[in-house]
Amino acid sequence: MRAIAYAKPGRLRLESRNLNDITAQYPDLRPLTGALGAREAVLDGEIVAYDDEGRPSFERLQQRMHHASESTIRRRMKSHPVAYVIFDLLYLDGRSLMSEPYGERRARLEELDLNDDRFQTPAHRVGGGTELLAATEERELEGIVAKRLNSPYEPGKRSRAWIKVKNTSRQELVIGGWLPGEGRRKQRIGALLVGVQDGDGALRFSGRVGTGFTDSDLTALAARLAPLERDSSPFGSGAEPPKESVFVEPELVAEVEFREWTREGMLRAPSYKGLRDDKEAVEVERKSVTTGAKPAAGGKLEVTVEDRTLRLSNLDKVLYPQAGFTKGELIDYYARIAPVLLGHLHDRPLTLKRYPNGVEESHFYEKRCPPHAPDWVQTAPGPGDRNGKPINYTLANDLPTLVWLANLADLELHPLLSLAEDIQRPTAMVFDLDPGDGADILDCCEIGLLVRGMFDGLGLASYPKTSGSKGMQVYVPLNSDVGYDRTKTFAKSVAETFERQLPDRVVSRMAKKLRKGKVLIDWSQNDDHKTTICVYSLRGREHSRVEHRRPTVSTPLAWDEVQDALDAGEAERLSFEHNDVLERVDARGDLFAPVLSERQELPAS
Repeated sequence: MRAIAYAKPGRLRLESRNLNDITAQYPDLRPLTGALGAREAVLDGEIVAYDDEGRPSFERLQQRMHHASESTIRRRMKSHPVAYVIFDLLYLDGRSLMSEPYGERRARLEELDLNDDRFQTPAHRVGGGTELLAATEERELEGIVAKRLNSPYEPGKRSRAWIKVKNTSRQELVIGGWLPGEGRRKQRIGALLVGVQDGDGALRFSGRVGTGFTDSDLTALAARLAPLERDSSPFGSGAEPPKESVFVEPELVAEVEFREWTREGMLRAPSYKGLRDDKEAVEVERKSVTTGAKPAAGGKLEVTVEDRTLRLSNLDKVLYPQAGFTKGELIDYYARIAPVLLGHLHDRPLTLKRYPNGVEESHFYEKRCPPHAPDWVQTAPGPGDRNGKPINYTLANDLPTLVWLANLADLELHPLLSLAEDIQRPTAMVFDLDPGDGADILDCCEIGLLVRGMFDGLGLASYPKTSGSKGMQVYVPLNSDVGYDRTKTFAKSVAETFERQLPDRVVSRMAKKLRKGKVLIDWSQNDDHKTTICVYSLRGREHSRVEHRRPTVSTPLAWDEVQDALDAGEAERLSFEHNDVLERVDARGDLFAPVLSERQELPAS
């Protein structure tokens, strides 16, 4: 976790990427000030927890995040120690170094000799990036960061002078079809459908490649593929391609870069690199890999996740028929998004929304933790049933539980706004903006920006996210001593105020006859019996709705994205598939992290 350290003699302040004070959560880093002696410094680095093999482990670091109790923090210090890994020096003894070239800042940093059990300045290397990247791949690390030696420090900016280089793979794949694009690519190829020859000579569907194209690539591909069109699918095994696919004779071979193969034989994060005219389609086979999983009895797959053994079943079952999205891909998505998702689920009673036969069939909600849950799945009492009988809810506190839930086809995750330990104290207030007939998410953007402006006037920060469906939500973090009785009353007052001021655009009541062409500000979610779709959760699809032909996700936004989409009049900017969200998190981190930690006092109504 990225952290800036402000160190003075005997004093240390740590700030997160979004400038929240996290000093109290990491008291084990205080010895850094002793190593600096009488010097004052501002340092940039990362707080890291290591696994048993000495590799950085975000899963272990999560056990140190978001705790406020001193006793809990002290216990976690012993069981999950961390280190501050320092890679830049921004200020030293009264002088800013941010305009100095990186090489100079790095030399000054190394002169400080900050190396101990709880902090370290790791070695860097000038040149030899190819060899270093290969070494990181051998150690199963994510990759390297390449930095220009003459670059200044540019706060708050994703500088091209610092580039993350990841370990990826390449593979030739046979093109078996394509999908029409969306937005500006609606009349062109949006994604290629690709596959490899399996052991029986059939072409196995390996997924979609939707990035990496230039305009000239798309033009050339359209010309090459047009005469090859056919009516039937050339794919003889694997998942079913999407229904809107345009199929072609499997003759052309594409070079594709990707992160890795999923356990279901699908490409992860693929990117188009070009056509291979030197390869025949019949030559294209999947390069051998080791999955680390083994078949189990009954056609299941047995995997080990953080020392827990799980049996995964029906991985090829298609849950989103029009997109060909399988249960295996569902499990893969939740496993990959877990580093940011788990913090928003941790210790919150969870209602499951399960689609055992996919989004076009019936679904059901499940508040009570299923009786067949493994004994290591944590539970907690929460709001009772209609008869007042207590319910033990599931707590999705770790990766194995999240994978187990995905294997149950729990597409949607609906946590309470409060933690299990204090069920009557919501940690945030939420406004669910839902467009009625004749309105859309852009109308929600307009109202959401007004809601934000109102809270700005009250001195309170607010954070938007898409619902993953038609609308959006605005969260106001509290993390203070306030109950649902106040948040619900306050939220209702806000909704009714906007309804009075904007009667032609806003409604605060649920009745559908009142909502045509308007945005409902649903304040009723602020209740100990209500849940809201969790950030990063996939969304299911109702029978008659076309919005969820693809597996869309409830996605955190920046307010400038909301404004830009409204200004451009482009609702599609605010619709994100699972792969889009993974790429956003990789590039921007967790935009919703402040909702977990930012403390704000609710003013009197």
